[in-house]
Amino acid sequence: MRPTRCRTPYKKTPAKTRPAQKDSVKVYCRIRPLLNDNDVSCLNVLSKRTVQLISPESAINYRNGVYKEMQYTFQQVFSDQDSQKTVFDFVALPLVENLVQGKNSLLFTYGVTGSGKTYTMTGEPTDGGIMPRCLDVIFNSISGYQAKKFIFKPDKMNGFDVQSETDAMADRQNELCANMHAVARTNAKTPKKKDSNSDIMRTPDTTIVKGIDEDNTYAVFVTYIEIYNNNTYDLLEESQDDGFRGRTLQNRIIREDANHNMYVHGVTEVEVKTTEEAFEAFYRGQKKKKMANTVLNAESSRSHSVFTIRLVQAPLDGQGETALQNKNAICVSQLSLVDLAGSERTNRTKSSGQRLREAGTINNSLMTLRSCIEILRENQLTGSNKMVPYRDSRITHLFKNYFDGEGLVHVIVCVNPRSDDYDETVHVMKFAEMTQEVQLTRPYPEKLQLDLIPGRRKANQIFKQAIQKVEENSRGDCPPINVDLGLVYSLGPPFPSMEMTSAENEEILQNLIVYLEHRLNKRQELLSDLPRKQEKFRNQLIEVEKENILTKQETSSLKATLEQERKKNSTFETRIVELEGIINNLQRHVADKESTIELLQRELREIKMQLNQHILEKEKVKLKYSTKVAAETEKLKDAEQKLKIQKTQFREKEERLRKVKQLLVEDPICTPRPLSTRSNSTLCNTPVPSDENIPSVPMEFITPSTSKRDVPASRHRRSQSCNAEVWLDHRAAMPTELGTVLQPQMKRRKSVTKLTDINDVANPKVSKYCLMTQEQDSGGELETRLYKADVVQTTGGGAQVIFNEMETLRQQSPTSSPPRKRTAKTNSTDSDIKASCAISIEGHGKKPRL
Repeated sequence: MRPTRCRTPYKKTPAKTRPAQKDSVKVYCRIRPLLNDNDVSCLNVLSKRTVQLISPESAINYRNGVYKEMQYTFQQVFSDQDSQKTVFDFVALPLVENLVQGKNSLLFTYGVTGSGKTYTMTGEPTDGGIMPRCLDVIFNSISGYQAKKFIFKPDKMNGFDVQSETDAMADRQNELCANMHAVARTNAKTPKKKDSNSDIMRTPDTTIVKGIDEDNTYAVFVTYIEIYNNNTYDLLEESQDDGFRGRTLQNRIIREDANHNMYVHGVTEVEVKTTEEAFEAFYRGQKKKKMANTVLNAESSRSHSVFTIRLVQAPLDGQGETALQNKNAICVSQLSLVDLAGSERTNRTKSSGQRLREAGTINNSLMTLRSCIEILRENQLTGSNKMVPYRDSRITHLFKNYFDGEGLVHVIVCVNPRSDDYDETVHVMKFAEMTQEVQLTRPYPEKLQLDLIPGRRKANQIFKQAIQKVEENSRGDCPPINVDLGLVYSLGPPFPSMEMTSAENEEILQNLIVYLEHRLNKRQELLSDLPRKQEKFRNQLIEVEKENILTKQETSSLKATLEQERKKNSTFETRIVELEGIINNLQRHVADKESTIELLQRELREIKMQLNQHILEKEKVKLKYSTKVAAETEKLKDAEQKLKIQKTQFREKEERLRKVKQLLVEDPICTPRPLSTRSNSTLCNTPVPSDENIPSVPMEFITPSTSKRDVPASRHRRSQSCNAEVWLDHRAAMPTELGTVLQPQMKRRKSVTKLTDINDVANPKVSKYCLMTQEQDSGGELETRLYKADVVQTTGGGAQVIFNEMETLRQQSPTSSPPRKRTAKTNSTDSDIKASCAISIEGHGKKPRL
């Protein structure tokens, strides 16, 4: 891009024809550190300019059987140990020097998403990146040479106008009033929140560049734009809702000015006087920038951002106080800092919807940039004249002039060395390698020759100081001084142009004669004034010599006094050293005592802890045994209560048996028949008197049975040798599988889960009944009990269930070590359960009863 300088009627100094020099685009590489210790790096730094890229196992070419180790060379390679200051000094400081000299520069960061581009450009509040350091160096260099605000005013056509001091003061007053009204409205709505960035102490860069012209006045303007979805937005545009991103901003167009420079039409240019004001504008625009959260980056830029610093400089007038009121004498140079959005693959970011559209636009714009670079390189290498597609993307269209050779271009390739990013890193390295081969023409600045005396600013400052001293002397506040307000020793402007287009051009000769006469008169005037200056300077030297002699005498007396004071100080210092030795010994003794006290206190604390632990253990043991005693006491009480209940039941049953016995003996109508041993033993484990205690009944009192059928009252069960017995298996719905060695065998059985139907028991085919229960024993093992009984049909059509056997099935692991010895298989029969109780079911449609 050409430095913005309007065509001037002033003639230029003729220069010899110089061949055009070309410089290649300088590409730098910065490697981001690995954040996770488990990440594997695919990049090795071989030297300060060379890196090696190694194919990991997850790469596409590695899976295809192609294993490569590629080397790439850069202008400079910055590892993860290099600081932000180092990167700035190598990359951006030459561009700032170029800016001060009136030339344009471009710097952009390129890389995949999450590779550290934004960090390199902006940095952190405590450790600034390239952008804040550029602002620091610019303001450090032009400090003391800045023009007052609104002296330079943008003309909305990529140029600037020079205003008078009166108009500039009116604009400053209007801005002050507008700011006051804005603050008042803001305070009336909501209290102003303090910016968090203002609380962070920032360490500014103190570098100062050379090449500042002291006879020029300077002003700095900044712009901040973003290119989102191939649309250009002004981030510094004042909108009603500054916090809302995107929709309230207007799409700007890119135009070409009179000097064929590309610019964004209608962009807001903010004049800043300090780095803090520039930061304020940057943060205001940063709030409107498109940012989003993706899988690869928590704060991913969804647009290309361009922060432009424009340095406006104009010569001072003949008095050396204000800017020259001539628009043609203004020189504008700019430094564009571009933070490109990162290229990304949708199969890794899993983007969809709006994020997918943004990623597609970003990748298309970066592809256009690569295409432009590739065609430029091809045109330069082969001498062809292919059209470069700058207009296919806004980012390439805006910086078209730079690639045409109107400024310096530096590129920082940011690389994430993770092996997961290898495939994207390969494309980045190829782009860097291709960009370094592009040659740019070095522009030569056109210097204007103005009829102005050099040193105007310094002469004006000396004159003002002299006037101030004279005014102070006239008031009597200070002793009189001699100030020379004479001539400024300069022969005038340089020679005018002597380029003659024809032999009859007398005007040039006449102008040269006039200029030489004026120069000779000026020389004679200065020569006549020189003896007076010399005499005056000689008198001043004599006065200074007298003052110097008096000063030497005072100095000698002061030296003697100083020597005495030094001796006193040495005595005091010796005494202080002795006292410090005593103090050190005392402090050492105190430290020993304190360490002894601390040791004893530690031992005391340990003893107390042991005592407390012993007391707690005693309390635990006491509580444990008291709990056991209480539990055993409760068990004894429950056992006594159960014994009382059993004794009461036993007495009641004994009374019943006694009454039955009495009725059987005394009632002559009832036909006595002896009870079988099995039926007598089924009365719930109740001891029954033997047959010897029952008196015999005479046969004549026996009454024949009144039943319709001449059958006994009850039938005996079938013979054990009968193989046609049918079992009624009564068990739970989902019993636990029996894992014992001995398994119950029931060849013919009918399984039921609920005994609700009388016909299940009263069925003539059923001759056996088995009830199965499962529970845990005291050792926590599963215990299965089988209660077996005979089913005897009664004369009333019912059935009588007589329990005569119980089997207990237990299982135990062979590898376990129980507290007491148990057998791995148990199939026992408890004789005391035989005929323990009987269940009788009489009649049809009646509920079973015990």
